[in-house]
Formats: sequence, structure tokens, C-alpha cells
Amino acid sequence: MAEREYDHYIRMFRALANHERIQIVLLLKKNQEMFAQDIQRHFYLEQSTTSHHLNLLKKAGITKSRKEGRKIFYSLHLENFLSIWKEFESKIF
Repeated sequence: MAEREYDHYIRMFRALANHERIQIVLLLKKNQEMFAQDIQRHFYLEQSTTSHHLNLLKKAGITKSRKEGRKIFYSLHLENFLSIWKEFESKIF
């Protein structure tokens, strides 16, 4: 049962353990919010690769999305990320 207690930390650290996803996080920090296709074009990634990265970041609670018509916009979910980090920090340190 203890393993399940730490699943959200594992998801977060796994999501951040990739060069392209770190770059996406930094790009979102700089631009605050971006259309998914603009992220794809910025890194010259395939659409499926970009979707995979964005979904992992979202499932980990690092990013959030909003839909406007057929477009999906992504931004950092900073409050959630910091909450997970502070909880992790209090348990570990």
C-alpha cells in the first residue's frame, strides 16, 4: 500500500526525467500559455510525440490544458506542482 502513496511523486519525477519535456516546461514558463501545435513546431517534433509529452506532463500535474474551440492550450500548473513538491519535501527532508 505504501507504494501507491508515492505514485504522484513517481509520475512527477518520471515526467521531468526527459530532455524534451524539461524544454517544454521551460518554454511554457517563458510563454505562460501555448497552443499545442506551436509547441510542436518549436521543437520540430511529430504531433504524436508532442501529444505524448504533453499528456505525461499533464498526468503528472505539471501542466494543465484548456480547450478553445478545436484548439488546446497548455500552461504550467504551478500551484499543483509546488504543492506536490512541498509535500514530497516534507516527507523526505
